[in-house]
Amino acid sequence: MLHYSSQFCNELNKKNNINLNVAIASYHNSILYDENIKFIKIRTNPNMFSFIFDSINIFYQILFIYKIVKFNPEIIHFLDNHPWYIFYSRLFKLFWYKIYVTQHDPTLHTGENTTLLWKIATKVNEVLRNISDRLYVHWDKLKKEVISKYNINQDKVFSIKHWAYTFFNKWAKWLNIQKNTFLFFWRIVDYKWLDILLESLDIVKDKVPDFKLIIAWPGNLDKYQLLLDKYQNNIEIFNFNVEPEDAYKYFEISEFVVLPYKDATWSWVIPVSYSFSKAVLVTNVGELISVVKDWKTGYVIENNNSKILWEKIIDMLKNKDKIKELWKNGKIFSDKELSWKDIIDKIY
Repeated sequence: MLHYSSQFCNELNKKNNINLNVAIASYHNSILYDENIKFIKIRTNPNMFSFIFDSINIFYQILFIYKIVKFNPEIIHFLDNHPWYIFYSRLFKLFWYKIYVTQHDPTLHTGENTTLLWKIATKVNEVLRNISDRLYVHWDKLKKEVISKYNINQDKVFSIKHWAYTFFNKWAKWLNIQKNTFLFFWRIVDYKWLDILLESLDIVKDKVPDFKLIIAWPGNLDKYQLLLDKYQNNIEIFNFNVEPEDAYKYFEISEFVVLPYKDATWSWVIPVSYSFSKAVLVTNVGELISVVKDWKTGYVIENNNSKILWEKIIDMLKNKDKIKELWKNGKIFSDKELSWKDIIDKIY
């Protein structure tokens, strides 16, 4: 969540009446944060063995708690769902700090709640929801879902927009768009329905033989290998983590971005697409429609329908002028409606 939390903190830090410290893992660099941000760093690692060691190292934990208590905040705002929050949220509540929580995925996506890691994430979400003084979710549909599904007091649940990611533009090179190229970006997991997208390519290839699909981000591709081999001349795969400063390489050369998801809450891929002036093709799940349909920034299709998917892909590949109109709308929407300042003002 560093893309999100860094921009959130950068905007919050601009408010004159706010004294901000950012608690962050020690292995993170500060490339996404403004220079005047103050950090409270704690030793924790993405490597499982190191993480376990850091978790049971009492010295690190006491030092971290000491730094928080010394800073003596009025509010502690949790922006993700690290396993340690089960302990820290309860502890800080005892110190009479106000607890604000932003939950991006209150309910995990299809297929994610099967491993121990994701079961812990579910528990962290539950604890944070219940202990929070204020709970923030993205857009109104998700607010209603959280209140009804988890029986949360509606007076403490607030709907906010998922803001723009225009900071990616500082690394932009504005490369030439490659003809008939479109992008699938972000995690390769079951609920993204990459298989449905790949199955739709048979008709796409018949109508637009020289199309190119770019798949960028790591994930297990074994289950898709037959389809990937079938279209190997039309697909480029970059199966690794894409650093923020390299995102332009994939977005700028694409005509549009496709998100054929089975389910969703919200997707940060959409505002990133807008920041690079790209139209989007999304399924009607979660809150994806909220920033596409009304503002005419792309197309919305019903999920689980590969026929409509390939029809829209072909339409978008062939109607270049329409795509230009859609991405212009996306840029206007991003600049006008997804302001970090407006959202920070609403929260604080």
